Amino acid sequence: MFPFLSRITRHIALDLIRKRNSAKRSAVFCELTDEMAECLPADIPGVEEAVEAETLSALISSFLKTRHEEQQVVFVRRYWYFDSIEEIAKLTGFSKSKVKMMLSRTRRDLRDRLRKEGYTV
Repeated sequence: MFPFLSRITRHIALDLIRKRNSAKRSAVFCELTDEMAECLPADIPGVEEAVEAETLSALISSFLKTRHEEQQVVFVRRYWYFDSIEEIAKLTGFSKSKVKMMLSRTRRDLRDRLRKEGYTV
């Protein structure tokens, strides 16, 4: 139940951010969206959207559990908390280039995993 409620809360917060910044596009949010667009499937229209989103969420969670803890931290800090590369580098003690490379490899592996599961990326 907690993951469901946290997901709803997160989406409400994102909707508020989008509403506040609708006149001026946030470069950080657009950048993160572009990064993840290359490895996530397109939106699935119709009634099954909620079920499909839940399935996709579970798949991403299981994928992250197969990664090393430091990769999990970097990925979650970037795409859940929207931390910048610089902030993640300071938090983890890694160089910016290492953080970028970890994110790139994790996105690539996630894209491959989703393709194996039948998602069109």
